[in-house]
Amino acid sequence: MMEPPGFRGRLLGATLAGGLTGGLAAIALALGGGRAWLARGGWWLAIFAGASVGAFAASRWAANRGERTGALLVGAALLLAAVGIRVESPAEQAQVPRGARATARALLRWSYESPRAVARILPYARDPNPTVREQAVLALGVNRVVSDLERSPADGKSPLTAQLRDSLRAALLTALVDSVETVRAQAGRALWKAPRAFGAQPAAAETLAAILVRALAPGATERLAWLALDAAAGAPHPALKSAAARVAMTTADSDLARAARRAAGRTHR
Repeated sequence: MMEPPGFRGRLLGATLAGGLTGGLAAIALALGGGRAWLARGGWWLAIFAGASVGAFAASRWAANRGERTGALLVGAALLLAAVGIRVESPAEQAQVPRGARATARALLRWSYESPRAVARILPYARDPNPTVREQAVLALGVNRVVSDLERSPADGKSPLTAQLRDSLRAALLTALVDSVETVRAQAGRALWKAPRAFGAQPAAAETLAAILVRALAPGATERLAWLALDAAAGAPHPALKSAAARVAMTTADSDLARAARRAAGRTHR
């Protein structure tokens, strides 16, 4: 017969359950229109606060003073961590980020906010720093505007949304000929994975196919192959399927070969 968990196990379970509850509450808040607050750091505050409540609640199961003190200390530490999480104000958000790390955080945050915030990403697709360009191009393809258009293309009939969609598409098409291959890969993936938002873009498929072919060369970056295969598994395109089939037949990586066969439309293992 299985023994009941000890106090440490119950404390851990209650803490994890509290954190999960906080995360679920954050998701509910996001669905209710609170995505901007969450993107500014509210996610972690909700999770740590929930975990803290769980740890405090577990103290009632303590069999002695030592266990109770331990649970209270865990709860207090998590509460301090939650209090220490800084949620940026809208005024701070409006400031221009300085440095690659701050820029990366800003790009991620803007991608989850209003269409006006998404539009702020556009200039960074031309940044001199290739890492910033790659992150910006990723955000141009994965954001609130594109997500809404993929779910409901009719949203694109709004003049403001249509104008922003056209700007996003133009920036991504420009990124397809970037001098850095990782930027081109992100642009191709963004365009090909959002056909309802951006329409059919054969140039994106051809770019991804070329990246897949080069992925077979010695010393090639495997991450780019995975990016291209992720997009290739979506809408069919002859060049993409052909390149994926070549990868499936050539690569020694079993996981990559399996993904390539799936992208090529071959389901056998």
